[in-house]
Amino acid sequence: MRRAALAASALALLAAGLSTATGAAPKSAAATSTTIPGPNTLVLKNGGTVTVAVQSLPAEFNPWTATGSSSITSMVMQQVWPQPFVVNSQMQAVLANDTSGLPGSGLLTAEVVGVDPQTVVYLINPKATWSDGVPITAADFRYDWIHQLAYGARLPALEPLAGYKDIASIVGTNGGKTMTVTFKQPYADWQGLFTDLVPAHVAAQYGWVAAFNGFDPKKVISGGPFMITRVIPGRELILGRNPAYWGHQPLLNRIIFRVVHSDAEALRGLASGHIDVAQLMPSPSVDVVAAAHDLNEQGALTPTLWQLAMNVSDPVLSDPLVREAVAAAIDRNQLVTNTVGLLTSFGQTAGNRVYAAGAPGSQGNDGAFGSVNLTEADSLLAQAGYPMSSSGDVLSPSGKPLALQLIGPAGNPLIARIEAELSSQLLQAGITVSVTNVPQARLLSDLLPTGRYQLALVPYLVSAYPSTASALYTKPVGPTPIAPTDAATTTTALSPVVPKAPALIVTGDETEPGATVTGAVSRNVLGYDDPEVDSLFASASAQLNASAASSLYNKIDIRLWLDLPTLPLFQMPAELVTRVDLVNVSSTQTEVGPLWDAQDWAIQLSPLPTTTTTPGG
Repeated sequence: MRRAALAASALALLAAGLSTATGAAPKSAAATSTTIPGPNTLVLKNGGTVTVAVQSLPAEFNPWTATGSSSITSMVMQQVWPQPFVVNSQMQAVLANDTSGLPGSGLLTAEVVGVDPQTVVYLINPKATWSDGVPITAADFRYDWIHQLAYGARLPALEPLAGYKDIASIVGTNGGKTMTVTFKQPYADWQGLFTDLVPAHVAAQYGWVAAFNGFDPKKVISGGPFMITRVIPGRELILGRNPAYWGHQPLLNRIIFRVVHSDAEALRGLASGHIDVAQLMPSPSVDVVAAAHDLNEQGALTPTLWQLAMNVSDPVLSDPLVREAVAAAIDRNQLVTNTVGLLTSFGQTAGNRVYAAGAPGSQGNDGAFGSVNLTEADSLLAQAGYPMSSSGDVLSPSGKPLALQLIGPAGNPLIARIEAELSSQLLQAGITVSVTNVPQARLLSDLLPTGRYQLALVPYLVSAYPSTASALYTKPVGPTPIAPTDAATTTTALSPVVPKAPALIVTGDETEPGATVTGAVSRNVLGYDDPEVDSLFASASAQLNASAASSLYNKIDIRLWLDLPTLPLFQMPAELVTRVDLVNVSSTQTEVGPLWDAQDWAIQLSPLPTTTTTPGG
């Protein structure tokens, strides 16, 4: 019944182009502001330093390497290396040229001039140079293309490897300042290519990895508005204005990335004025400190989507009726309300796996799972051969109680609360859940890709470029699906001693590349393999019409709601806290967070700044 209702609602959604509440952009609480009278003319300071709280510093400065594929590397290099396009706070890919006020890439135009074959022409600013004086030309793009093909398969899901594979040629003319990119087949997310453009002449001399492994100012050069001027390992990284930058110089003199070891330490820094920008986990402490010290506070969403992964290769969960019953027994709205919803109004259930909340093309496809339905869960389990006993326990075919094992990352109090809520809700349906927590690195790089789990509470990343989600739901790594057997005898569940990985399964970075560094699932570890989903991803990736592409990507998500290899729960919320006189700071649902437009940050001198907070997050 639920599958029929979901299919019917899916057709209606696609036909009408409507969004459900869970797919809409999160709504913040009404902002309150206190305006202090002052001159009406906005005056911004030419100069100044802003300090950003971070949990670590890059050890590798090329984001397109296995050890450099972290959010902190992306945050730093966003302002150092050229960005043809950036993703703004509305999750739109916009051209980053000198007239947009965004991090400069040196590109004057970049547009599709032909569709058969797809052809994109980039006009590079004639003045654009690297900080060592070498011109930025098509040679940099061509070198990057070649090395993305060589290294992309080892990188996380957000790397648009498919787009690089689709390129047929890159030709530079006009001294390399005009670049024509021709594709073998269309690639809709072409704006996502060539981000963090690597200086070809440096990488060619010292190596794609070796040149940027550790900070050497002669190698980690700049092609953006800022350059790295100093690194104090474990403590600080300092960006200063790039004097060779050809565009408008940023108003700030410096941006300092300062390491803090906890949100509490970041809050102490904000209160004392030693920290000016911090994106933190929502908590009452954040609200208190922001109000007490005249700080601006903005609720935001991160790109981290927490999902309940269901191992399709597990003997029990290989049955779609069982997965559907598990989903029917979980009240996602109540789960979010009782966990992240206690911390912020931005805690909302996720209705889409492919799109971030509120992103262009996003819609909620979870209408059939809008509320808990224990009666249907019982019926589905009975159809799958798991009847209900007189005492309210779900029984396996052998008559033993059905018990599922849930694993999640250790050391996270919020995750522990979510696990407890999941266990309680499934117990209401007669399913006992045993919870095991392990270090996140082991969970992501070892247990998930080898299929040694039944249910897992794990982080995924959503992107402004939906084609990259293909790596998460196609071409499974690890064990292939197997036929259901008696739940009481399954050996896939965790015990204090985790079973040894099958001999034919390769563990570590070869199956889950970058998962440990990125901190999120990077490949299809679900045992899920659906030719229809594969075909839809291929069609959507090649669809240059945005509306048609969105329809295809939502068909993919609807198909995933029908099959339920995962149950989306929520995108992790955050609080962006800044000093009151710092303007033009906003967050984006990408790994670079608020650094996406740091070139535009400035200190306001007059009128006296306004304090704005979002009560309760």
